[in-house]
Amino acid sequence: MTPLRIAVIGYGKLGAIHTRLLVESDQFDLVGVVDPLSANRSLATETHGVNGYEYVDEILDLIDCAVVATPTVFHHDVCSILLAADKHVLVEKPITATVPEAQSLVALAAFHRVKLQVGHVVRFDPHFQTAQNLINEPRLIECTRASGYTFRSMDVGVTLDLMIHDLDLVLALVDSPVKSLQATGCAVIGPHEDIAHARLTFENGSMANLTASRTSHTQVRSLQATGQFGHVSIDFMNNEFINVVGVGDALSALDIDPVTASDTVKQDVTQRFFTDLLPQQSVPITPCNAIEEEHRDFHRSITDDVSPIVCGTTGLRVLEVATRITETIKAGTTNEPVSARGPHFENAPSSAETAALYKSHVRGV
Repeated sequence: MTPLRIAVIGYGKLGAIHTRLLVESDQFDLVGVVDPLSANRSLATETHGVNGYEYVDEILDLIDCAVVATPTVFHHDVCSILLAADKHVLVEKPITATVPEAQSLVALAAFHRVKLQVGHVVRFDPHFQTAQNLINEPRLIECTRASGYTFRSMDVGVTLDLMIHDLDLVLALVDSPVKSLQATGCAVIGPHEDIAHARLTFENGSMANLTASRTSHTQVRSLQATGQFGHVSIDFMNNEFINVVGVGDALSALDIDPVTASDTVKQDVTQRFFTDLLPQQSVPITPCNAIEEEHRDFHRSITDDVSPIVCGTTGLRVLEVATRITETIKAGTTNEPVSARGPHFENAPSSAETAALYKSHVRGV
């Protein structure tokens, strides 16, 4: 097997991780690192013995594909150059800063018939990989992702920085369009929101609550899903197992009136509740490096000419929902603005006027 020639564009925290793993990979041949800062290029060379380049144009003739780990605001410009040169691209999440930019990249990749993969790496996390096989048609999903302030990804808010991970997981689990959403958030350091909460309602009736913070005293990364299959609880910081509550056959066969049941029946049900009726178990996970698995999927998609697990279209869909959340937060209305228009909406207040009215009521004015 001939390794694919690859470059890493952007040598920040994530770029350094990609670089280290690609140096160790037998599927890729790391040609070099591209970064406009000479200090970053020197660090990459000293640490990994790779060549450093200042501009993407310098390595186009030397590579087959690239990992783009620049700040989000540069994703569109950098990826456009690579895709137009017929290079396969793995771009870190979010795919771009705006929906039109993402649509442009998806179209460009399709036109040049190259792969566009988006780095929603939690899809490859062993916790989610294990849980995904157990979750079928969830009715309610609750996600929390919180951490301390790191001064990373300051070009975007916490919705595009952290919550977008869980948005991708939720959209992967619920096979239905988002019908409506509610969202609220605030800036602590700013200039973008540092705390965000969103509730999604899907056309099939499923719901998802997502909370994200990058100003939290404690680090939390969790997902809980409930449906007819039972309940699955993931603590992404527990590297040993996930908790699963199944629905036993005994529950389906249970025929009692909990109000009129005798004390004997109540005691029997209580004793069997988490063994026969809702059996609870800890399902072990097999630890792995999620970014390594992401690289393997990128390689597989190129060599086998198949779609990556998280393709550009998927990244676009996630960004569309994330953008709806951020716009609702900025409007300050909690509820997503109504898109319907007609003669009776001609005198409807603007989003800014609605937000001002909402805030005045909150203050009790």
